[in-house]
Formats: sequence, structure tokens, C-alpha cells
Amino acid sequence: MPRPALIVTGASGFVGRHLLEELKEEYRIFAIARRSQRECGAPVHPNIAWMQVDIGDAEGLARTFREIASAGGAKVLLHLAAYYDYAGEHRPEYRRTNVEGTQHVLELARGLQLELFVFASSVAACEFPRREGPIDESTPPDGRHIYAWSKREGERLVREQRDSVPTCIVRFGAVYSDWCEYPPLYVFLNTWLGGSWRSRILAGSGESAIPYIHIRDIVTFIRHLLVRCDRLRPAEILIASTTGCTSHRRLFELATRSYAGSAKRAVGCPAFLCGLGMVMMTAAGKLGGRMPFERLWMYHYIDRQMEVDNSHSCARLEWSPSARYQMERRLPFLIERFKSESVEWHARNAAVMRKEIVRPDLAILKALVTEENQFLDALTQRVGEEAAQGRLPSYAAMDAAKLVWLARLWHRLLVTSVQTSNRMLLVNYLEVTGVGRFKTGFTVDEVCMFLRLMNDVIVDALRRRGDLKRFGHEVFDRVTVPIELAMEEVRGQYERLQERGEPASEGSPEGAVPEGASAREMIESTIWSCLVQRR
Repeated sequence: MPRPALIVTGASGFVGRHLLEELKEEYRIFAIARRSQRECGAPVHPNIAWMQVDIGDAEGLARTFREIASAGGAKVLLHLAAYYDYAGEHRPEYRRTNVEGTQHVLELARGLQLELFVFASSVAACEFPRREGPIDESTPPDGRHIYAWSKREGERLVREQRDSVPTCIVRFGAVYSDWCEYPPLYVFLNTWLGGSWRSRILAGSGESAIPYIHIRDIVTFIRHLLVRCDRLRPAEILIASTTGCTSHRRLFELATRSYAGSAKRAVGCPAFLCGLGMVMMTAAGKLGGRMPFERLWMYHYIDRQMEVDNSHSCARLEWSPSARYQMERRLPFLIERFKSESVEWHARNAAVMRKEIVRPDLAILKALVTEENQFLDALTQRVGEEAAQGRLPSYAAMDAAKLVWLARLWHRLLVTSVQTSNRMLLVNYLEVTGVGRFKTGFTVDEVCMFLRLMNDVIVDALRRRGDLKRFGHEVFDRVTVPIELAMEEVRGQYERLQERGEPASEGSPEGAVPEGASAREMIESTIWSCLVQRR
């Protein structure tokens, strides 16, 4: 049976990228995004057709939908594309993308014979707290801020089109991952776990609260939605969130306990003083050209709780958030990544916040992480070209999957060397595995050529990125130097083995994965071994 087809707008966003990763084996996906696949780090797969277009560009979007129709159309359209920032200002992009862009997508969807059009809204579209109780599926989108307005307008358009396009509205809670990747929470954790005078201060009494939901629960929610779309009423509203809400005070206690072993004592700051502080920080930000994250509109929500009851949605989809992905149980994982993998932590969150990364190590790490699949594709292509010229015979003889596994392992070692500022990881790995490589017939020239190709592919790609142009020396220092050290280790190692008269013999080839071990487990185990290796 052919795979069913999906359209995903906003495919370059946080939720979009995770959905592509999880659904790519089961569906053909038309991924629509304003950014390129390489820039956002989205997965590359034969079942993903990347279509770079701005949904605010009606003409360009129409061409894209004609291509989708020509390729067989789709069963479901997940409309995730939206603009949002935390300034709270009435910027034109809210209307252009969230309202006019949604209208463009809806109008074009009418020609595709969809089974379901899913509009991604937010529980933040609703004003809170509410006298009648928690926010549920019947709550109107009556929030005051500009983002709530744009989602309210989007929901209105969806309701208006429900007779011509089967539609539903999904209001998301605050979506996060084990790397955080939710900007307000990222800012809170950095403040609470830092050493500034603000690290113990909570706005008001610390009772501000919203509902959080882990990205893995979002993926499960969408899976349930896709297989039950025929039971939904036109323009039905569903809520993808946990029940209730989690307060800042509770997050503070859990975070500081996980970080230091015992919870700090929080100090509440009266709301009027918070407001005064926001005014002063905003004024200083305008003078200095660097605005703070805390904005005046946030004052309105101090000590307010966005409590949610989504029991109706859970029953309709036969779904519920996993207990082990509740924020209270998952926060220790976030804190551990904050402590032990801080470079990647900041790189991932800077990417979500769309902030320019000014630290070279963070910028390089972000590029290495997000472009891994593109690096591997380019490297295996270069290996094939060299093999066609009679070079790299041992690598050319490897199974294609094992070659990709080996390339991924070496790339991950390089990523970890940038993350830990330990330029000896590749050297450690090559030292430990050198005898086996020598005995299975890999020559010193082959190994060094493979490393050189790896360096060329990565450095060329990094140099093409506009955000890394000024970091040429740092790219050399953090990418080329470790690889050159590894090449020198290989040369010295082979000389020693040849002097000792070590014979070549048959054995497990380079890149072989032991039976019963997953590639991820082997890579993690190898990196761990290299991290603890002492020369």
C-alpha cells in the first residue's frame, strides 16, 4: 500500500521538525517552510519533500500547492506555521503570517480533497484566569495580547471554511523538550541557576502558572488525531496539553533542588515593584540597543494561572499525556542537560529563540548539530567519487549503512570535542581502534584521506553560512585542528605497527556494529569511552 501523504506548514519550527522526524517512515510528507532544510536542521529523508516558501506569499504558495496536487495531493494538512515573539508589540507579521497566511493556506486547501485541515492554535489565545473555571474546549479565544488576537482570527477563518474544508482546531499548551526549547522556561532556568542577584526572585508570590506539555506527548497526540480524524465534528476544538498548570514557584523548587541537591528559598517581589523594574529595564534596553526578555505586557499575568481541563479531548482521541513526561518528573532531565551539556543546551535554545549566537563555540556547535545529515550525505558522496577513481578501496567495500554509521560516529566525536573543548577525542578513538583498523587492511593513506574529506565537507559548509563568516579562525581551531591531530596519530600509529611487523588479518571491518547493539548505543558508548580515555 502506498504511504498516506501529509502537508506540514511550519515544518522548520520546533514542533514541525519533531513531527517530521517521527512520521517520516509512515507518511509521505510535503514540508512547507520559510527556512531551508539545512538551516533549520530538519531531517532529510526520501519520504520528505521540502518546499521552501513563505505562506504570506500567495503566488508562491499557489505554485507550491499545484506541485503538491500534481504529486498526488495529501490526506491531512497540519497548519503549524505562525509568527510569535515575546515583545508584545503589534508587528505587521502577526497579520501577514498568522491571519493572511492562514487564509491563503485554507483557500488553496479546498482544491486538495483533504480529509482534515488541522489549525494549530494555543491555549494562550484564551484570557485567564476565568471565573467559570479552567480553560476547556468551549472557552472562547478572548485573550488580550496581539498573539491571542492573531490566533482568534485564525480560528475564525477555520470555522468559516468548515463547510468546504474538513477542519479542526488544536490549542497547544507550552511545548518543551528535554533540552527545554521553550523560551520563557529557558530564561527562568538560566536566571534561577545562575549567580546573579535575581536568581532567588520570583515575580509576585510565584504563583504565575501555565500548562506544559512534552514534545513527545505532542507527537503521540498528533498520531492519535491522524487515525481518528473521521470522527471529528467540523471545526471541533481540541486541546493538546496537560491538565492543570505548573507554577513558577514549583518550577523554582524542582529546578534548584535538581541542580544543587536542595531547593533554594525563593523571594517574592511585589507586582508593583516588578512593573517598575520592567519599565526601567525597557528604558535601559532602548538606550543600549538590547531589549530585555521581560516586557511590560507580562506584568498583566503576574500570579495569574492558566489552568486547563482537556478531559474532553483526551476522551475524543483516546489519548492522555504520559505520566513520565509530566513537567515535574521531566525537569531533572532538563537540569542535567543544563549542567553536563551546557554548550549544546544554549545552542539549541538560542536557535528556538531565533537569537544570533555570538559565542563562536555555540555557533559552530549549532551548525554541526543541525546540519549533521547534510554533512553525512556530502561525505558519503565524496567517498563514492574517490572510490570511482580507484581510491579508498577499503571504505568503498563497506556496506553503505555501515559507512554512514562510521561517518556519523566520527562526526559525533567532533561535535562532542567542540562541546567539551577537548580536541583529543578523535585522537583517543583512533588510538584505541588503530590495531583493528590496521589488521583489516585499511591503509594509512585511506584513513587520512577519509579524515581529510570529512574536514573539507564540514569546513566548506560552515564557511558558506553567513552567521559563521567572521569565525574562520575558530572553525579552523575547533574543526580542522582536531582532525589534523587525528591524522597525525594515524600516521604515527601505522609506523609503529609496521616497525613491530604486525601482520594484517581478517577481522571485523571498520564501522561494524556488534550484533544486538543499536547504532545510537554504540555511538554513545564510543564517545563515552573517548571522553574517559587518558593518554
